[in-house]
Amino acid sequence: MNTINFDADKPLGIELSKWWQDLQNHRSDRAELRRAKTVNDILLLPVFHRARMRFKPFFENQTGWEYRLAAIIGLLSHVTQTNQKKIALQMAGKPKPIVSELRFRRLIQRDREDLYVSMVRIINMLGKTANLHDLARSIYYWGDKIKRDWAFEYFPNT
Repeated sequence: MNTINFDADKPLGIELSKWWQDLQNHRSDRAELRRAKTVNDILLLPVFHRARMRFKPFFENQTGWEYRLAAIIGLLSHVTQTNQKKIALQMAGKPKPIVSELRFRRLIQRDREDLYVSMVRIINMLGKTANLHDLARSIYYWGDKIKRDWAFEYFPNT
């Protein structure tokens, strides 16, 4: 299985940035994605299927990528500004955490299926600002490694 690379300077990352920029100009699509309450709701939207076809070449030989892509595009619809800071560092904030330690611990205990609603709240708490590429990578690869990485980024910086 090939590693999917969401970095800003890689083909998928470049396409993701273009897609997000296009979404900013299509208010009805963005609103439709924002109204979706779950990833399953996103899977039923025409805007998701257009994105799925756009990104399909990047996920050749991957399994389960459609569900993860739906979560990513749903979350990115809530982002109105981008930055270069990793999402866990954003949550840590300085000098005071933007996301409380308790909320952060609960977040990193979530399974992929329970993550979406919590991440929408987190994005809102972060002023709808996020690093598109770090967010996409984190959601796509959500599991023990990402949770550990987030903990190592968050806790020393709170």
